[in-house]
Amino acid sequence: QSLGLERYVPRFAERGVDGPRLLLLDGAKLKALGVGSSQDRAVLKRRLKELSAAAERERKARDKADRQRDKHQKKEQEQ
Repeated sequence: QSLGLERYVPRFAERGVDGPRLLLLDGAKLKALGVGSSQDRAVLKRRLKELSAAAERERKARDKADRQRDKHQKKEQEQ
């Protein structure tokens, strides 16, 4: 909706496209979902790529924090 593409929300909802599934869509899948405009598909693909990259950075940061926590706990147990 923030991209001005709210007209696609009902169709995506009908097809069960939620956040995680949205990140998996490519141009062909967007077209199959009824995103007929190549410009709209380009906007969506660009934003989905940005969101995927942000999600990956967040996952890596969580993994790093988990490893550091585990390392700290192991160190405390050894003392």
